[in-house]
Amino acid sequence: MADEPKLDLKHFMPPGWQGKYPPCQIRMDTEGKLWGEGRPMIHPGIIELVHQSVHFEDGIYYLELDGKRCQLEVDDTFYVVTGVAPEDQGLAVSLNDGSTETLDPASLWVGDADVLYCQVKGGALPARFTRQAYYQVAQWIEEDGEGFALVLGGRRYPLVVRA
Repeated sequence: MADEPKLDLKHFMPPGWQGKYPPCQIRMDTEGKLWGEGRPMIHPGIIELVHQSVHFEDGIYYLELDGKRCQLEVDDTFYVVTGVAPEDQGLAVSLNDGSTETLDPASLWVGDADVLYCQVKGGALPARFTRQAYYQVAQWIEEDGEGFALVLGGRRYPLVVRA
């Protein structure tokens, strides 16, 4: 069996591309919407496939399909909290992939421009709160002499600021 020629990917690279993997030509915006080649992605099956195939390693989001990888362009975080609702003694967060999970209140932090974040997917990945989700969770946030804290079930979870 002869060696197969290597595929030359440089023709698929945007000018100045510095990514670890070839670009997927797929972007996740700060509101949790996927874009493909500059247009909103609308096909539910493709969107689901992207969400099922995403990985995060060394600060890079990439898709892996059939053993091949391509790098995603992510404006901030791949996962975005789109809604917050009370559940039992805690809060449930709805994510841009259509899933819902229990918020780990100890994982909350405040980033640049006062954007709220938390860890999702078993603590493995960061998620950015949309403005709407922030306003929903804000009813459980109180200010004290040391800053702000999420208050749930009588417990205070300080909101750490990370710049």
